[in-house]
Amino acid sequence: MSLIEHLKQIPDYRTQPRYPLWVVLLLVIMGTMSDCLGYRALGDFAERYQAVLLDLLELSHNRLPSYSTIRQVMIRINFEAMTTSFNAQG
Repeated sequence: MSLIEHLKQIPDYRTQPRYPLWVVLLLVIMGTMSDCLGYRALGDFAERYQAVLLDLLELSHNRLPSYSTIRQVMIRINFEAMTTSFNAQG
């Protein structure tokens, strides 16, 4: 199972999400691995690689989440579900 498939298993607590939860979480993981350690830095990462990631991930959106969307997701994420999913990749 790929990382994306694992991330898709994490329950989404949001009622009307604009972006799939797995997209936001994947941006956080990729951005963090690229040394983007704050919400604004993660937003900058998403903006910088937006065209490539939209194409590569075959997303129907015309832009990636902003830093404020990333922040809202991360302050409410089920940490246990996220950790379990991420560690399952091991």
